[in-house]
Amino acid sequence: MKEEHLPWESTPGAKYSARALKTRKQWVTICCWCMSGFLIVGGFCTPYRITILFGVLCILALLMKKDTVVTERGLEMYYQMRVTTHYDFWGWEQIRYVTREDRGHPELVALYFGFENRSRRLFFTKEDAKMILVLARKKNPRILVQDTDQKSPNKKNKL
Repeated sequence: MKEEHLPWESTPGAKYSARALKTRKQWVTICCWCMSGFLIVGGFCTPYRITILFGVLCILALLMKKDTVVTERGLEMYYQMRVTTHYDFWGWEQIRYVTREDRGHPELVALYFGFENRSRRLFFTKEDAKMILVLARKKNPRILVQDTDQKSPNKKNKL
């Protein structure tokens, strides 16, 4: 796959990349490839031709690459697929809240970004999360910046 130019590469200032909490295991990837092939072959061998479309869509999902970064401009998400690309941008002036949640992971914390009626949970290192909260306060003083209380007895430390 040809590497696309990322929209934030020329942006000045710090860039904080979101981390994947759980990566797809190898056996899951292999099973998805097998299922895609099974769906495509099944579409040709049965009268249910729609399964060919499902097999192709599954392959495209396996090949998709997603990059999410917090920059001086805001939250930027870029999806690279074989047939198209999609860029989603949430500016600091549009983000309503940023909430930090420490879920007991030794290196990562969750940050929730609220925009209109949508919310996005992303994982960052603890140092990056602190810098992102400072950046959010600096860029838009009206943003509600919160830190959840993990000491509550009703919460479980599950990731």
